[in-house]
This record gives sequence, structure tokens and C-alpha cells, in this order.
Amino acid sequence: MSESIHHQVARSRLAEALRVLRLDSGHSGEQLAAALGWSQSKVSKIERARTRPSVRDAESWARVCEADAAALARVSELAEAALVEARHWRVVHRGGLASVQREIGAVEGRAALVRSFQPALVPGLLQTAEYARQVLKLADVSGRGDVPAAVAERLKRQEALYREGSRFEFVITEAALRWHAEDLVALVPQFDRLLSLGTLPNVRIQVLPLDASSGQVQSHGFLLYEESEEPRVIVETYTREIVLTDSDEVLSYRTIHQRFVERALSETESRDFLQALRRRIDGRS
Repeated sequence: MSESIHHQVARSRLAEALRVLRLDSGHSGEQLAAALGWSQSKVSKIERARTRPSVRDAESWARVCEADAAALARVSELAEAALVEARHWRVVHRGGLASVQREIGAVEGRAALVRSFQPALVPGLLQTAEYARQVLKLADVSGRGDVPAAVAERLKRQEALYREGSRFEFVITEAALRWHAEDLVALVPQFDRLLSLGTLPNVRIQVLPLDASSGQVQSHGFLLYEESEEPRVIVETYTREIVLTDSDEVLSYRTIHQRFVERALSETESRDFLQALRRRIDGRS
């Protein structure tokens, strides 16, 4: 995803602050790496702002360099700002809804594994054109009006599902499956789409029924992209998009997703559940 100016500045300032601490302490890059138990390339990438250290790593760096309390606090603040990006939707949508879909598609193209939890609606990678149209119409809070182009880009993103070498793990709640924006009729072809995509060998779709013990508060949905360079979690709120890259936070979301996976229906049971729900919805529409 494209970065906000604030986020870019924080990354740059953090890299510079850590580099200055190292130089002032008299450590070479190799010496600092050895003291921290890292590779020298990790130190180099951090100083060039190519890798964002976790808050814990940044603080460890500062302590090895014998930073004073003020410098340590500054490094912690910059690391936090560099690892958590929150952009208002009017900023995210500045280039249009279609542009946002292309940005997300680029992230998905780099990810070897995408983990998704959705308690509110069917994930974008699994949506039919009509379902996507209804969702994106609601999402156009900035009034861009390019919903048809955004739908086309969202459907293009779905080509990633057929790409070798990438895996997708979806956990969708029963409540999300029952949600509809405009017309209940749109759910029937949407269920057919889920049943079809669920047959792909690299796609796992599991349903978390309402009567299941979830083991975790379902406070919001999220996408976890497992990229080799920088895994990230994307969370969408009513007003902002939040991108998390802190390694500890990413690990927490991996753990949360696994809890949902373990409590959700198996893939076979999920197919049976979807087919039964499809029949009930079809009978009412």
C-alpha cells in the first residue's frame, strides 16, 4: 500500500536516529550486529530505511548504543509511528476506488500466504461482481463515483487465487455470510461463488457458525499478508485504513487467526453449511 507522508517521515527519522546512535557509540555495523545477534545486512537495511525494526528491536539497538532516557523514548516513539500507519479514507481514496484495488492487488501479488478473517461480509477476493458493486457503493464514502472501475479491478485481483505458489486461508463468520447490502437475492450466486472457489487446492474457506465458541473477541476483520520482506496486517475501520507491520503485532494476528481456524468448521463441513444456507436463502428470495 502507498504510505502516508507522516509514515514516510517517521521511517526516515527512525533510520537516521538509529544510525546516529550507532556512530556516536563508536560501533561499526558489524559490531552492532554481533552485539544484537543480528546479521550485518539487517543493520544496514534498517539504517537505509529499507526494513522497519520492531519497537523491541529499536529499543535494543538504542540500549546497546547506551542511549540516554530521552533518546530511548524518541526511538520508541518513532518506531511506533513507523510501524503503524493509519490513513483516513479520503486520503486512501484520493486516486479513486479503482486505484485502491490495484494497490491491494500489488500486495497480494507479493504475498505467499494471505490469511483473512471476516465477521462482517464476504472478503473481496471471494466476491461476485454484483456483491462487490453493492459493497463498493457503500465504501465510496469520499464520493469518487468510480464504482464500476473499482469492481473491475476487484475482480482482476481474484486472478491471484489461481496463481501457483500462493495460498489463501479464509475464515468467514455465519453473520458475514448472512449480511447483504441491498437485496437478499445477491447472496445465492455469492454462495455459488464460494462453493466454486473452495474447490481450488490453494484456497481454504472455513465458516465460523454463530453457535461456535470462537475463543477470541470478534472485534474486527483483518487481512494478514505473509510477504518475505515485510508481513503486514490490514484492518479497516469506518473512517480509516490501518496497516500494522510490527513483528509482535503480526504474530498476535497470526495467533488470533489460528484460533478462529481451529474453532471453525472443517472445509467439508463448511461446504455443507454453505449449501444448506444457500437453500434457505434461495427459498426466501
